[in-house]
Order: sequence, then structure tokens, then C-alpha cells
Amino acid sequence: MKDFLDTNVLVAACVADHEHHARALPVVQAVHEGKAEGFVSAHSLLETHATLTRLPRVPRISSMQASTLIADNIVKYFSVVALTGKEYSELSLELGQNNVVGGKAYDVLHLTCAEKCGADRIYTFNVRDFVQLAGQLAGKIAAP
Repeated sequence: MKDFLDTNVLVAACVADHEHHARALPVVQAVHEGKAEGFVSAHSLLETHATLTRLPRVPRISSMQASTLIADNIVKYFSVVALTGKEYSELSLELGQNNVVGGKAYDVLHLTCAEKCGADRIYTFNVRDFVQLAGQLAGKIAAP
């Protein structure tokens, strides 16, 4: 089973006191244990770093702590899916043609990466927006 994880699932799994930690952790653990093949977009690595270091918590997660969490929990176990320059150009045109605005552009980027790796399941806590943007991938989207 190929599982593609959105950034919000990665963040929740990395932070024990996150409201969705108990739901996200088993999905990540399944990849760590080899029960599922895990995939993330290249964009998710930096998005996860940015989010972890800006969570409203005390103490804040430092940049080095975020980097370590990402290296130990994501990079070590998940395949990173990146688009080529040509694929980014095509995606940009598609966003314009489909009137995709704001942060939903990143959702489409994640969905494009999920499609590129042949994901069987796409995990996100943003199911509604993902389904709205997913087209033929809609049936693969679920919250952990």
C-alpha cells in the first residue's frame, strides 16, 4: 500500500501534544514499520519545518529541533516526490485554467505529487478541500 501524507498529518505526528497526534501517529508508524510504503512531496519537507517552528506552543520548536524531527521521522522512512521544472510549469498553467487561488495551489501540488507516485491512499486533515480539487483521486483521500 502506497500512502501519501499531507503536511498537516506529518506535523501532527511529530508533535505529541498536537490535537490530531493520536490519529496521525499510527499512519506514520505503519510506514516506519514497513507495513505501508510512505510518500511525501518535496514541498512538505519545508512546509513541515515552517509549521513546526511557528506552532503556538511554549517552548517553541527550534529550527534545529524541527530539522531533526523531519530527518528522523520523515526523510529516513518516506520517499520524497518532487516535480520537474516542466511539471511545475504545467501545474502553474493548470492552476490558472482551473481558477485555483491562494493556499489551495499547494493542495494541488501535493495531489499532483500523490498522483505521480501512484499513491493508493492520500492522508490529510484537509479532506474537504483536497476532495474538491482531486478529480479522479477523490476516492483515495481520507483523514487518519
